[in-house]
Amino acid sequence: MSASRIARALVDFAPVSGAWVPATQAAIAIAGPPAVFAALGQLRLGLLASFGALIVLYLSGKSRRERAAKLPVIAVGFLVGTVIGISTGSSLPTSLLAMSIVAVVFSYVSLTFSVGPPGAIFPVLTAGSMGQLTAPVSMGGGGVDPLLVISVVALGVVTGYVVIVAPLALTRVRADDAKLPHDYRWTYSWEPDSARIFARLTVAVVLAVLVSAWLGLHHVGWVLLAVIGILQKDSDLHLGTLRMAQRIIGTALGVCIALVFMLWMPEGFALVAVVGGLVFGFVFFLRSNLMFALMVVTPMALLLVAGGSRPLLEASIGTRIIDTVVGGAVAGVVLCTVAVSRRWKLSGDRRPNVKKGV
Repeated sequence: MSASRIARALVDFAPVSGAWVPATQAAIAIAGPPAVFAALGQLRLGLLASFGALIVLYLSGKSRRERAAKLPVIAVGFLVGTVIGISTGSSLPTSLLAMSIVAVVFSYVSLTFSVGPPGAIFPVLTAGSMGQLTAPVSMGGGGVDPLLVISVVALGVVTGYVVIVAPLALTRVRADDAKLPHDYRWTYSWEPDSARIFARLTVAVVLAVLVSAWLGLHHVGWVLLAVIGILQKDSDLHLGTLRMAQRIIGTALGVCIALVFMLWMPEGFALVAVVGGLVFGFVFFLRSNLMFALMVVTPMALLLVAGGSRPLLEASIGTRIIDTVVGGAVAGVVLCTVAVSRRWKLSGDRRPNVKKGV
């Protein structure tokens, strides 16, 4: 493929019809808690609640009735991941093991029950961030009360659910929603393509954890985000390589955007508006172009983790590129290994059978 075709593939963008609807829902759900807490003078808690509200990003292509039935299961998964992250965040070895388990389990569930994007990405982000936030200060953590964090994240989960379900109280919304196809059952499916994706993800997660431990990277969750984002969607090698480039470039651009906040850190309702706008952009771009989606979600995630603190934001920015490059490299190794093994297999199949003695 020529350089021009690769460049066009990286920036190719075809807006999904009606993408502004789930994007608006996500912006309201995720910016809502910080807005309320900001009015009470507790903006940082509101930003923590936004992690739970991220469930609004799941099953966005389904009817409200179907989402009302299925989102509670995803919500439980979010809270379980949060508890696991908090319980293991004070020890690097246990944290690495726990994050790998969260990544593998949520990836498996996402693939076999057709959860769809963003899959395991946000449970991993939430588990890693909450573990770091509640870890003792002496170990480089935030030292925040674990029970407070769990309670606030749970509040965010409820907020995200209410934003999706509450409109069903309106007769017109119920009537329109009833016209959409809906299935309240969770259908298990283990297709060959899912098996290939899961095998690559599992190998990549284990490799990412080992490499992170060797390099001394304490925020393995961000490394896993890169791995999952590149490998979780499909088994096509070309598309996987394209997503790897989009993830690395998109994250780099997102960090550059985050650098703006080093010059001007929005406060109060201005910060809420910025987070809401970035979330809207992420959901709007997610199904159209991964690079643009990551370009806007990276500064959003950094702002949530930093809690509106410029020093914490500064400390996070430098490591995000390193974590993403490491995750991209691990995913690249897995994709290259698969490509080489396929080439060997094809060359072996094409080799003529030569009988001995002939």
